[in-house]
Amino acid sequence: MRISDAASYQRLLDNLNMLNSRLETATEQVSSGRRLNHLHDGPSAAAEMVQLNGQLAQIDQFQTNADQSNYLLQFSDSVLTSVYDLVTAIFTRGSEAASSLADEQSRAILAVEIRSQRDQILSLANTDVQGRFLFAGSQSASPAFSLSGDTAQYHGDNVINTVDINNGLSVNGNIPGSTAFQRVFETVEQLLAAIDAGDETAIRSSLSGFAGALSDVNKVRAALGVDLAKIENSSLARQMQQTSITARQANLSNADMAQAVTDLTQAQTALQASLTAGSMIHRYNLFDFLV
Repeated sequence: MRISDAASYQRLLDNLNMLNSRLETATEQVSSGRRLNHLHDGPSAAAEMVQLNGQLAQIDQFQTNADQSNYLLQFSDSVLTSVYDLVTAIFTRGSEAASSLADEQSRAILAVEIRSQRDQILSLANTDVQGRFLFAGSQSASPAFSLSGDTAQYHGDNVINTVDINNGLSVNGNIPGSTAFQRVFETVEQLLAAIDAGDETAIRSSLSGFAGALSDVNKVRAALGVDLAKIENSSLARQMQQTSITARQANLSNADMAQAVTDLTQAQTALQASLTAGSMIHRYNLFDFLV
């Protein structure tokens, strides 16, 4: 008679299933070089990997925000540099018009030149980048300024949108045109009115407003410089964060190849031994144990 064949075979089957699972895990680790190929390979490590992937995705978004902001802010700074030069040129023309040697005809010519330069400033104030008007505040779908006669009207608002470029670090994503251009246009308007009237005293008086107008432009440029510096400095911080997270991921997921090969060999040996032992089960009966 057979001695508990069913129990023996069940134990063998359970052992073979366990060894096959070990063999499959070791084989995957050796072939892929990864320790984590399935959730059951390390539930806590897999959960941490999900969290780390989320952090990397956030860093990628910060990088995208930083790149876009850097482009727009650099563009804005370039525009304001041109505006500063144009305002300075208008001041020079105004100074010529304030001279007692200037007559009506020469002042009329100077007024034409000033209006041309003012129109260039208007065009710059309505700079459109990728369908976005840079200096309209949050109303970036429409031009920031319009001109009626010599009077410029602002159609934007003073809302400043911030853009996150790292955890706890943000930059201004837009510049209200009223901050950078309003006093410029008002000062130029006063100068033109004085020149058209041929009023030398009024011309000289209007020239005093250019210091404030240029100061406004420079203040905005200084703020842009601060934000551009933030973007540049944050790049290194993001790279360090990314490197740290990637190293942690590698530590969690990469297999110890020497140990993986050892596990594979041991699993193969144990499986072969179990199969050999299983093949002997049917050879024994009660008389074998009574000898």
